[in-house]
Amino acid sequence: MKIVVNRGKCIAAANCIGIAPKVFALDGARKAFVVDATGADESALVEAAEVCPTEAISLFDDETGEQLFP
Repeated sequence: MKIVVNRGKCIAAANCIGIAPKVFALDGARKAFVVDATGADESALVEAAEVCPTEAISLFDDETGEQLFP
């Protein structure tokens, strides 16, 4: 699964980190970024995207490129 973080939408709520700490981290600008896209299973990635209050996390199918969330 491809994960894209829209840094313009990120407000550093860090909910994604709470759910998938091996996948997401905050940088010096307090914006989320992907550390390891394989650090959690698909259900955790979907949950992390769903709990983002600004929908800054988009998920895409690796093979088809289809947007899975939001």
